[in-house]
Amino acid sequence: MTLVDSSALAHLRRSQMWDAVRQNMNLIRPFPAQGRVAPHELPALLRADGQAVGIVTSSPEWYATTVLQQFRIPYDVLVSYGDTENHKPDPAPIQEALRRLGIAASRDSLYIGDDVGDVEAAYHAGLASVAVRWGPTSIFELSSSAPDIFVSKASTLLRQDRIGGRGYIGEALTSNWPFHSHWGSILHCDDEPVVYALGRYFTASDPRHATSALSAAVLSLKNNDSQAQVLGECVGRAVDLFDWKPDCIIPVPMKPSQERNRFKELLESAADHFDEDIEVELNGLKTVKEVEGYKQMNALERAEAIKGAFDTDYTWGGAKILLLDDVYTTGETTRECVRILNANGAGEVRVMAIAKDQRVFARKTCSACGRSMKIRENHATHVKFWGCSGYPHNCQHTEDF
Repeated sequence: MTLVDSSALAHLRRSQMWDAVRQNMNLIRPFPAQGRVAPHELPALLRADGQAVGIVTSSPEWYATTVLQQFRIPYDVLVSYGDTENHKPDPAPIQEALRRLGIAASRDSLYIGDDVGDVEAAYHAGLASVAVRWGPTSIFELSSSAPDIFVSKASTLLRQDRIGGRGYIGEALTSNWPFHSHWGSILHCDDEPVVYALGRYFTASDPRHATSALSAAVLSLKNNDSQAQVLGECVGRAVDLFDWKPDCIIPVPMKPSQERNRFKELLESAADHFDEDIEVELNGLKTVKEVEGYKQMNALERAEAIKGAFDTDYTWGGAKILLLDDVYTTGETTRECVRILNANGAGEVRVMAIAKDQRVFARKTCSACGRSMKIRENHATHVKFWGCSGYPHNCQHTEDF
């Protein structure tokens, strides 16, 4: 599901019905061209450009080699399920590929995949992670375990001179990194309502927090305006990239007990970078009820507690509104703000967060066999759980998530 579309065999593969898979390999299809090239054409083009290419898969070797031969995909090394004891999101398969290639782990090497297990494995292996938009994983799930680079077109990966600038706009500008605009410059988090983020927020319990300039800037903004100008530039330039233009930008309102509006100077800076016809209304929403202990609540508790916490003095007359927040977590606060705006005449309301909070890539060890565990999902109930990476042949141990 990164190089080719094997969705027709997804149920058979999940059920380990390999005899049926063998009989239906003809159902695998190439993805349509993403930009100038189709995904399955990437390895040949990258090798022609002098790049070493490894294929790392959790599939059996016979399956992987059949697919690679069927679509004439060249490679330098192949690491399949049986080549390592531990499996993704453990870094062992990637490390084995690097060993065979004779390449040391570094951020100059990219690991490209379609789900959160690929992103986590790349992180533990010390490589830069790239996630592709055409895979089956939901945008919301990928936004919570976001890659270093998010691409929508296969051809993006052929621009080696620009890969270093393909990160998120908020992370690039706060870190003074190179920046090249593309679809993945803004992290797409949700669809109902549409939610964007300008990068990733790492909590203090995450090792990535220490080197994240965007996370530091978000924390600083809570107390002072020292980062308001650069964050305002991030917001303003992101708005200017949209193919959707709001009539008005409104921040999530402050609590009644807070005297300083942390978005005031930020939005003044942002206005220097987007269309002057877009209005900023600092008081478009107001808080009428303070919720104590909100951060300690789970999502359901937050949804109930936040009801009726906001109001507006405006009738919006169908205006398109962009709602600005600092960190997008469960989304309950912004959903309630959107509900109030819609109830008072707003047209489409979208949400922009400065950063999207990230799941900490904690490694869990199987108590039964010692292998790494991965987060799996019951496809009938959609309940997530920890499952041993040795499933199904070596270990079937599971634990509650």
